[in-house]
Amino acid sequence: MAWRRSRHLIIGLSVWLACALPAAAGVLIRAPAYVNLSAQARTWRLTDSNWGFISPLSTAVASELERCKKVDPAVAAPLQMSPNRLDKASADAFAALRSCHKRWFEKTTPVGAADEKLWTKIMGRQPLPSPLDRAKVIAFGAAPLTPDYDRTLWDWDRGSGFTSADPDSIFSWGPYKATAGHGCTFQRVLAVLAANPTTGPMVREAFAEEGPLLDQLIAQSDPSWCAVAAAILKPVFDDSERRENFRIIFAKLAGHPEIRAGYDGYFLGPNGYLGRRIARHYDLYARAGLTPTRMDFAYFLDRSLDYPPLTEAQIADLAATVRAGQMTNWQARRLIANVTPFSSPGARSYQIGRDAVYFVDALGQEGLDDTERTSWVKNSRLKASDVGLTEEAYSPPCDVVFLPGCPGGQP
Repeated sequence: MAWRRSRHLIIGLSVWLACALPAAAGVLIRAPAYVNLSAQARTWRLTDSNWGFISPLSTAVASELERCKKVDPAVAAPLQMSPNRLDKASADAFAALRSCHKRWFEKTTPVGAADEKLWTKIMGRQPLPSPLDRAKVIAFGAAPLTPDYDRTLWDWDRGSGFTSADPDSIFSWGPYKATAGHGCTFQRVLAVLAANPTTGPMVREAFAEEGPLLDQLIAQSDPSWCAVAAAILKPVFDDSERRENFRIIFAKLAGHPEIRAGYDGYFLGPNGYLGRRIARHYDLYARAGLTPTRMDFAYFLDRSLDYPPLTEAQIADLAATVRAGQMTNWQARRLIANVTPFSSPGARSYQIGRDAVYFVDALGQEGLDDTERTSWVKNSRLKASDVGLTEEAYSPPCDVVFLPGCPGGQP
């Protein structure tokens, strides 16, 4: 009985602390707070895109730590070796910098976290990370398949690791899973980048002697151009040297900010599957009478990466339920998470933990149901507020996500 009382006391204190943390204003990034009841959670670590906002922040913090006489230089080493990674060593480094420069942080910022005041102080004129930048930290970090712009995967290698959910896929590129498969999104985004006056020369330079292969991939004169990808790419797959060169091509392309922006622009634009899926969530909110927030935007992006688009019937039913229940935004996100179909019958035990990231701030760990709680601790442990996402009203500009109300869209 004494153990049970102690256990509940520890849980209560930890949950109180976890629920108190989101109140901190201006947080950029912080380590998660959670109670690991099952001892199933792996050592916590968050890996951002190599080109996300954590890398320049970590590099700048490491530089400042090297000038701080009160701090062991070794504290900066983890930030220098893996600047796009956030883990306990990173949190220790942020805390060490705070011991040197207390005024660079807001008083309300938890120790071991980085905030917007720090960014403004050490990043010069670089703008604060946008809602999209913050959303990517969660969405990319949770996706095992192609989590970054320089990542490629041959889906024919079904036994070599993570593969595309598209059974027809041959090759995948980048965080939005551009595949040479059912929808030939790989060929489509490559064609857009090759045709753009700014990015086209970069694509040609990267492909170099594989220029004829590029032309074959993006040629759309044949009505069945999508279906011929297998015949085009099989010789590359079968030749180890060409396969390695193909990987290097996309690693080079990823180094160009214009390529990354063009990649995002295609998938979040009027012709991209992500933009269309995200737009359906905004349609749902409009019908439900809810004002979308920054946290909603991140949730819509995350869901759109791995779930099929909401159907008209689902939107109507969900909107009616939200209205009837006078639900708030976090309640609507939880409803969407629990009533829309999962990718497979047994997938809820994994996927609901990712969805819980976007409503655990409101509920606290103990407010989740048993399946949500177990999955969240095992598979995520993040809160949306851990990357500074809030319930502040927000809709993305048209140059970030093309929604129906954008010029040229359907009002």
